[in-house]
Amino acid sequence: MTTSVPATAHRGALPAWLIVLLAGLLAGALDLTFAVIFYGAQGVSPERILRGIAAGLLGREAAFAPGGCPVALGAFMHLFISSCAAFVFYGIVRARPALLRRWQLAGAAFGVGVFLVMHFLVIPLSRLPFRLPSLYNTVGELASHIFLFGLVIAAGVRLALRPPAKA
Repeated sequence: MTTSVPATAHRGALPAWLIVLLAGLLAGALDLTFAVIFYGAQGVSPERILRGIAAGLLGREAAFAPGGCPVALGAFMHLFISSCAAFVFYGIVRARPALLRRWQLAGAAFGVGVFLVMHFLVIPLSRLPFRLPSLYNTVGELASHIFLFGLVIAAGVRLALRPPAKA
């Protein structure tokens, strides 16, 4: 028999959905910060990173045309996708509450899963050509997805689903 975690089982002034949203936004911001630093050290500008994200929707030609709209769109898309990922993890944990017992492991596994889905499903289905990243970039991105994305989302979901404290 499985028991589900009620959506309102959180503590504090914030509702569970808002905690999950904030965890997704924080994870996205940390992942994007990592990308700016990691790829910046390889000579890639923040603008190019964000245009590259937008290129998945717009195509490379439109995303790299003059103007700032693709940059803003890339930032929005990254944070939107990370927020959606947080709600996916929230739904998984609500369906399988036992994952909260080992939330760090579940979050790390989720980070790896997001990396795999992005690189082997989302990017190939987008308007970008598929190519495997170098081993160096793969290790860096996996570390980011595990520690800055998956664990942050898992911690937020754990907080959102924490049972009420006894008075």
